[in-house]
Amino acid sequence: YEFIYKFILLIIYMYFAYIGSLIPDIDIRGSYASKTFPKIYKFFGSKFRHRSFTHSILFLYLLCYLSNIILKYTDNNIVFISSFSGLIVGCFSHIILDLFTKEGVELLYPIDINFSLMPIKTNSKTEKLICKVLNFIVIFLIGYRFYILI
Repeated sequence: YEFIYKFILLIIYMYFAYIGSLIPDIDIRGSYASKTFPKIYKFFGSKFRHRSFTHSILFLYLLCYLSNIILKYTDNNIVFISSFSGLIVGCFSHIILDLFTKEGVELLYPIDINFSLMPIKTNSKTEKLICKVLNFIVIFLIGYRFYILI
């Protein structure tokens, strides 16, 4: 593919990774995802606790399964592959990062076991520092990916 086409695919991937990183919080009132998609929030918010189903391996599996079905109907179009890859990576990264909080996540939903790797409090100075470091790494990796495209 030409450089500009690869660059556009990278932008699409990053956009959907951003959207995917918001999706697991569709079950909590006041989140960006719940405000943007209020009808979806009503469904998930009324049926599931926060950090349960939408933060589980089952949710990721269903998202991958749905993506796979859609990709089959689009003949594995590279734009759809880029979009769904970003969406899944965004969801996955959100769940992984929430594993590092004190609240943890129910990875094995519907089994009611909460997993937490570190006792980092949400919105604490430690979390903000980790976010800054991770943002730097992401910007570096995007820059590196852009450099490879040239």
